[in-house]
Amino acid sequence: MSPTYGVVVEEEGTAVRPAWRELVDQNPGVALSKMPEWVDCVCGCDRFTDASLLLRGDDGRRFVLPRVAAPVPGMFASPPNNWNLGADASGFLAEGGEPDGEELRALVREVHRRSGVRARIVVGRDDARAWREAVPGGVYADPRTSQVLDLDGGFDKVWSAAFSGKVRSNARKAERRGVSVESDSTGRLIPTFYELFGKSVDRWARDRGLPAPLMRMRFARSHPRRMFDTVPRVLDQHCTVWLARRDGQPIAAIMVLSAGDRVTYWRGAMDKRLCRGTGANELLHRHAIEAACAQGRRSYDFGLSNSEDLRRFKATFGAHEEPVTTYTFEPIVPTMAAQQRCRALAKRAVIGAVARLPHR
Repeated sequence: MSPTYGVVVEEEGTAVRPAWRELVDQNPGVALSKMPEWVDCVCGCDRFTDASLLLRGDDGRRFVLPRVAAPVPGMFASPPNNWNLGADASGFLAEGGEPDGEELRALVREVHRRSGVRARIVVGRDDARAWREAVPGGVYADPRTSQVLDLDGGFDKVWSAAFSGKVRSNARKAERRGVSVESDSTGRLIPTFYELFGKSVDRWARDRGLPAPLMRMRFARSHPRRMFDTVPRVLDQHCTVWLARRDGQPIAAIMVLSAGDRVTYWRGAMDKRLCRGTGANELLHRHAIEAACAQGRRSYDFGLSNSEDLRRFKATFGAHEEPVTTYTFEPIVPTMAAQQRCRALAKRAVIGAVARLPHR
C-alpha cells in the first residue's frame, strides 16, 4: 500500500532545539520524557549525544522525537536503558494534537529508515496503544506495564478511596513510631540517597542469588553517582528527594520527578534492616502524593516493576496498570531477540554457579 501522508526530517541533534522549545511551550501538560531537559540529563552524565529528530509532515505539522546517540556509531535510543520514566515514555511530541494513525505510520516508517544499526524507542500509555498498530512486523517488541495512580479529586479522595487500609494504617504507624520525613529539591539529600541506594544494591544481590561485588559493579555502570547528581541539577525544582529518618538515622528515600500534570517515582532506596516494620515507605509515598495533589498534578506514576512483590506493593496505593512497550528497530541485521535469550541464559548460569558454591 503506498503511503498517502509523507514526512521528512528537517533537523537532527541540537539544531532541533528552537522548534522543540516552541512545541513544548504550546503543550503545557507535556511529559518530562518529551522535554529537552530529559535529553540533557542523559547526555550530562554519560557519553550520549543529542540526536533528536525534527520531522515535518506534508501538511506542515512538526513532530519531534527525543533521541540520543550512543558512543557506538549507529546506535540510538529514546531513551537509553535505565532512563525510562514509566508510562510517560517518549514517542513523538506533535504540533497541534497527537498524530492520527496514518501520520504515525509515516513517522514510524521514517524513524525506522533512520535507525542506523539499532534504535531503541520506548512508548507508553496512549502512545503504546497507537504504536502497536503503526510499527511494522518483524520489529522486536518488549511489552510491559507501569503502575499509575489517578490523582483527580485531590488528596482526600486519593487517601480515602484509592489507598488501601494497609497503606493508611502503615503510614499512621510510621508517624507513631517516630519516622520523620523531609524533602529537598536542591540536591542536598543526594549523598544520603546514594548511600541508601548502595545498601539496596547489596540486598538485591542477596535476593537474586548473585555475588554482591558483581551487582555493585553492574550498578556502578548503570546507575553511577553522577546520574543522581546530574538529574536534580538539570531539573532543578522538578526533582525532589523525600527522605525518611528514625532516631535521626536515614532509613529510606525516594526520588520523584515532575512535569506538566504528571509526577513519576523514579528511584527508591532503603536500609531494609532499619526500615522493616516501620511503614516508612508508605509514609514517603503518602507525602510525595499529597504534595503532587497540592501542586495540581493529575497522576503519580510508580514506574515499572521488576518483581511481583513490588507490583503488589504499588497496587495497594490504588495504582492501575498502563502499557509500556520498548521497540528495537534493526534495519540491517536483527539480533535483539537472540541477545535477550543469551542474556537470560547467562543470568541463569551465574545464579546456578553461585548456588553450587559451598556456604559457611
